[in-house]
Amino acid sequence: MGAVTPVRAIARALELIRIMNERTDNTLQCLSRRTGLPKATLFRLLATLRAEGYVAEQHGRGTYRLTDRVRELSSGYGERLALVQQGAPVALRVTRTIKWPLAIGVLEEFSVVVRYSTMPYSPLAVHTTTVGHRHGLLESAMGTAYIAFCSNTERDILLRALARLAPEGRLANEASVRAALARVRERGYGLRLPRRKGDSATIAVPIPNGEDIAGVLSLTTFGSLMTQDLIAQHRPVLQETAQEIASRLAKVEAPD
Repeated sequence: MGAVTPVRAIARALELIRIMNERTDNTLQCLSRRTGLPKATLFRLLATLRAEGYVAEQHGRGTYRLTDRVRELSSGYGERLALVQQGAPVALRVTRTIKWPLAIGVLEEFSVVVRYSTMPYSPLAVHTTTVGHRHGLLESAMGTAYIAFCSNTERDILLRALARLAPEGRLANEASVRAALARVRERGYGLRLPRRKGDSATIAVPIPNGEDIAGVLSLTTFGSLMTQDLIAQHRPVLQETAQEIASRLAKVEAPD
């Protein structure tokens, strides 16, 4: 399939919304000057946006403003989507350097779900992709990295939830679980080793977000290759990558 020609009217409407967002009141003349579009074109765009409820005309003043409905355009853009958007290019760049596949996971309900993976770009990928895979909070590298490094309040909530979901409504030996999570925090990463021959292995680190975490970053390899030497070599790379993603995310979330 060849290159798709952009729909100019849609591009103009989106640019118009962006420009109108910079001011409360916008006259037709002002908008024409700032967009470079003829007044006749702007009038048609504004009429369409008014009909769809995104723009209102302030009668008697000859000015236009955005309505609250514009907020709906960003309602699906939350922290998780921002994390993937900011983290994907960083993870891909690192994979192209170290060759091993990386993945970004976020908390959804009581699991960590992979929302981005560089496996399609890695010559050493164990699978085609892991996007959409769900990982338990206490059974996986990504899960333990999340629950070990999230805030104390969030950890308590998650452990209570896991206890209710566990057989007989309780978490077996919660004290030992908390002790294991403390060890994860102490060493700085979550780790999943292979249970049987042929299994993969994963190391995961938290992606900071202020005093909490936004998600986790992981590296998956063949189980037989997950040695202490490999961990020592790639843990700093993972942590530096996670910090770079966190810095990019903080810039996006920072108020103007």
